[in-house]
Amino acid sequence: MRIKKLVVSALVLSGLCVFNVRAEDPVAGNKPGSGLYPNDFGPIEIDVSGYPKEMKQNYRLFAFKCAACHTIARPINSQYLELSAEEQAAAKTREPEIFKNAKIWHIEDHIWSRYVKRMMAKPGCPVQGEDGKKIWQFLAYDSRIRKTGAQRQAWKAHRKKLVDDFRTNYHETYEKIFLEDNDKEEESHEKH
Repeated sequence: MRIKKLVVSALVLSGLCVFNVRAEDPVAGNKPGSGLYPNDFGPIEIDVSGYPKEMKQNYRLFAFKCAACHTIARPINSQYLELSAEEQAAAKTREPEIFKNAKIWHIEDHIWSRYVKRMMAKPGCPVQGEDGKKIWQFLAYDSRIRKTGAQRQAWKAHRKKLVDDFRTNYHETYEKIFLEDNDKEEESHEKH
């Protein structure tokens, strides 16, 4: 009985150690071929206690399914914000700041839908059919809640820190990821 308790304790502790490596070290937690992004260095979970019941269920599904291929920190800390054309027009009046830096807020209609479909098309992806729709619904809802309105400034500070730290610690990868954005910024500065 005593040996059984020791074995169980050792397994639990080793599981916690593996989890902590993944939570603390995105490089170690990344699956082969999945690359590295600033998003990977943010939190690996979010508080959805105030979300509607359906979104809480969708969050659990998202966290379980998406973690099979990459840390869920990647979508949680992503700059993507899905707003329809009508929502974008309203937001340009109400929150013009969110359109100024695509590294903080990358706004497109259907962006999360497109990314979920892209992931579903990858070989071995555990997301199928209706699960994909639920994950998309969660990501679109969550990004609106955490990246706009009253949460806008907190999101901006959080995302800016992720990007700045990534640029400092992984400069070459940062340059590859954001090369297109850098080129656009340089062109804009040259015109002014």
